[in-house]
Amino acid sequence: MYKKSMRLSLLIAVCLIWFGWGMVWSAGTPQAAADNSGRWKENEWIAHALGGIQGSTYTNSYEAFMTNYHKGHRLFEVDLLQTTDGDLVARHDWSGSLQPDLAELSGRALTLPQFESSLIRGHYRPLSFPDILDLMQKYPDFYLITDTKETDRMKIEQQFITLVQEARAVDPALLDRIIPEIYSPEMYDAVMSIYPFPNKMYSIYKSAASAESIVEFVKEKQFTAVAMPVYRVFLNPNLVHALNQSGVQSYVHTVNSVPYMKLLQGFGVHGFYTDSETPPTMLADEVAEPPGPASAGYMAALLFSISTIIMKVKK
Repeated sequence: MYKKSMRLSLLIAVCLIWFGWGMVWSAGTPQAAADNSGRWKENEWIAHALGGIQGSTYTNSYEAFMTNYHKGHRLFEVDLLQTTDGDLVARHDWSGSLQPDLAELSGRALTLPQFESSLIRGHYRPLSFPDILDLMQKYPDFYLITDTKETDRMKIEQQFITLVQEARAVDPALLDRIIPEIYSPEMYDAVMSIYPFPNKMYSIYKSAASAESIVEFVKEKQFTAVAMPVYRVFLNPNLVHALNQSGVQSYVHTVNSVPYMKLLQGFGVHGFYTDSETPPTMLADEVAEPPGPASAGYMAALLFSISTIIMKVKK
């Protein structure tokens, strides 16, 4: 009886997910999207905010990078903000929790000297963008995905003018290993007018665009990768499939659970932003393992909870 109820829950969850909302269909054979990327998309795991370290996330710190690089990560995402004096620094937000000895300035943008004077979470070395460029020079197989957060065109232009100028001053070739997250068609125009990045990722966590328009846009602009939050995979179940048919890989964020990774790979997801401190080769082995006998009930409960969340989102 238990097995039957679990199977029924699984079936209901799948039906809710797959038939409750519109689908995107892509006919014909897969298309080859433009690929100037080298090898960065061979990586299935992206170290989120330069990776987790000692149970801490969102540090964007030197130690996080070094720890996760030596574990085998080669594709790293970094959060970038602009200081009041115009410099780009690796920080997720201006809350006081990240640099607690500057808590009195919580919620306000810092100057570069203030940012550099304080350890992240009291332990880790903060990184300016020039510091990251130095690491890119030292580690030539390190690719950087930038989450710059701004949606105002003027601020976007300020950020990317600074980013491009600083990279060119160090080595223009580094721009080929910088992969900006693009949040909208308007941001695409702003960024590409400053520098035509050969590698870029369309990131839809700030977008309410339809699945159809996403697929159309990435095909038109020849993106080779799309980043999305977990719920978008289930909200439009055929989105990942349609992207795959167009030669576009999907990365989902932020996923730290191996069962979730297995489930999402079943939907055709290529890779994951992750805080997991498990080396990527070990993650690959764990995800590749066949499900054990106890996992069916877990997956059914997981799918049912996901469908419940999405029903709330839709309402």
